[in-house]
Amino acid sequence: MILIKLQMPRKQFLDYKWNERITQMVMERREVDHIMSWLSTLGGAFSALGEEFQHCAEMAGKISIKQFELALRLRDPLLVARCKLYTALSLIQQGQLKMPIKIVRCIYKLSISQNDIRLQNMCQGIWTKLKYCYKVQKK
Repeated sequence: MILIKLQMPRKQFLDYKWNERITQMVMERREVDHIMSWLSTLGGAFSALGEEFQHCAEMAGKISIKQFELALRLRDPLLVARCKLYTALSLIQQGQLKMPIKIVRCIYKLSISQNDIRLQNMCQGIWTKLKYCYKVQKK
């Protein structure tokens, strides 16, 4: 049996510099999360319009790149992967099919290794769209 007796120190201290640093990190994370949600909404809208209008597909691609940059800053590999899929979708809408094939395959392997069902479903959905666009382009 071990007996430990703790005593309150006579003088307590607060690490103000550390507190300031942590507060700054928390505030920045909150802002980046907020921006990410707005970009997702905006990107989704442009992506939907991108089915009919080329310039909207291009704008959706630009938005996905901004999301990608933020995801890198957050150091969230699964979020980075989703942003790459958004870019792949934009490229498909613009008629570019080779690069999205590589992106989707790579992300699908990651989703399997990470056991991320959401990412797997996204890959399967984009792959289906890719196959459809390939058939249409061949005709």
